[in-house]
Amino acid sequence: MSHSEEKDISLELKLNKLSLNENEVPVDKNEIPLSDLPVELTNRIALDCEMVGVGSKGLEHMLARVSIVNERGEVLVDCYVKPQKPVRDYRTKISGIRPEHIADGTDFKIIRELVRKVIHGRILVGHALKNDLMVLNLRHPKYNIRDTARYKPIAKKARSFGTPSLKSIAQRFLGEDIQDGEHDSVEDARAAMKIYLIFAKDWENSPHVRSKV
Repeated sequence: MSHSEEKDISLELKLNKLSLNENEVPVDKNEIPLSDLPVELTNRIALDCEMVGVGSKGLEHMLARVSIVNERGEVLVDCYVKPQKPVRDYRTKISGIRPEHIADGTDFKIIRELVRKVIHGRILVGHALKNDLMVLNLRHPKYNIRDTARYKPIAKKARSFGTPSLKSIAQRFLGEDIQDGEHDSVEDARAAMKIYLIFAKDWENSPHVRSKV
């Protein structure tokens, strides 16, 4: 069995656990069973998305894969998403996305609603989360966002003069080499969570966060 086939089977099993039918939107959106998630839904979760290019030149972003892990790095959600528009550029060298991954992916409306419910009321960790939330067409309260690309102490300790890349801070703080070629949204979400946890104590006691508590 190939690696891609193993991933497809794994994703199918996860969706089955969530009791979601990829061919239709639930009649009552409130009935998406979060209690059936495969692992514990902790108060702190990390999100990462992979995107493909759409539009006349393939420069517009469209969601192709979404991954969410809990604070222990356990996978809550990991799904390929059915294209909403014709794909002009799969960006495979970076995204790792191939046509067969998303051809039978889950409907965007189902994924969006699932993600909305999973992240609601929780601390959302990630790297450059603005991009992920944009392709999901979702918002999240700023006081509950922990973006490793925007937290200044991370950039300072990484000796970055601009916005640090996830790859660079994963190497700096975790000693891990990620994004070596094709990206993996589960790996990236886990890296963001681990970096957040290193800084969590000071981060959670920062004026920006405490003023909203």
